[in-house]
Amino acid sequence: MSDVTTANSKQPKQPIFSPRRLAHANLYVSDYERAAEFYRSVVGFNEAYRQPDNLASFVSNGNTYHDFGLTNVNSKYAKPGQRPGLFHIALELETEAELVSSYNRAVAAGLNFRSTVDHDVAHSIYLYDPDGNILEIYSDVVEDWQILRTGIVTKAKPKWVPGVTTVPINKALYPRDPNLKRIDDAVFHGKRVTHVALVTAKYEELFRYYSGPIGLVPLVGGEREDFAVLKGHASNGDLTLFRHRPGLELGLHHTGVEVWSESDLKDSLAKAKARDLDIESVHDHPARMSVTIKDPDGLRLQFYVNRDWRPEVIGTVSAEESLCLV
Repeated sequence: MSDVTTANSKQPKQPIFSPRRLAHANLYVSDYERAAEFYRSVVGFNEAYRQPDNLASFVSNGNTYHDFGLTNVNSKYAKPGQRPGLFHIALELETEAELVSSYNRAVAAGLNFRSTVDHDVAHSIYLYDPDGNILEIYSDVVEDWQILRTGIVTKAKPKWVPGVTTVPINKALYPRDPNLKRIDDAVFHGKRVTHVALVTAKYEELFRYYSGPIGLVPLVGGEREDFAVLKGHASNGDLTLFRHRPGLELGLHHTGVEVWSESDLKDSLAKAKARDLDIESVHDHPARMSVTIKDPDGLRLQFYVNRDWRPEVIGTVSAEESLCLV
């Protein structure tokens, strides 16, 4: 990991990056081995690889090299007293060449970066959003991530300086048509992680940050609304922002997981009730059907299938319903 420091300046207003989609959500958990089993048997994701030295498990169904990263609260990456919750979110770009050129523009514009990292299968830059959440922006640099990211992975991360260490690859290497796996004996059958929802007291500032320099586009909502759904150019929504109000805890609200079909979701709901899982809500709306549960650490997972996911239909969702639907 290479630490990067740049000068502070006023946040740029124009987009610098152009993300495709949210590719993974990394969470802090109290026991990564227990979490890996829960995310397989209940959430429906296979363990792709494990890093025992980092106390972390990474699960995926083929969508990308991991959909969830599950890292212990006492790992070397965690702060003292870390509680279960959000570690970071990752936005995927088209190519490494785009990543490097956008990074250089961002540095020139005065954005502060936390670090740059070579992950073997991907090159990443990390920064903090106005709420202090860690944001990863990355590009794949190998065509088949499973060659390097399978089983136990303990390789040290080499230093990577964008555009200097290696010649940037100007080719899209993300999985184009991934062979998504389905764990039939799991309670839910997650296809992929699609979005993360955050509650913030700095709603306007976060909205401007993610729709400004980070380059996500509002699907619904705006600076003056109670919530907003922001998306990349290859998704239906990657980041949901909720304006803080009494009764809402700041930070991660839920992580969204798309399932295979509405009938599949209904079958999973019946299985979840039979297993006495912690079901927080079930919502049936013209825009989306969703089931929200909590994992062993109390972290919310929203399983859903879209129905009529157009802005005019999503716009009929009330502020209270939005917590369970977007």
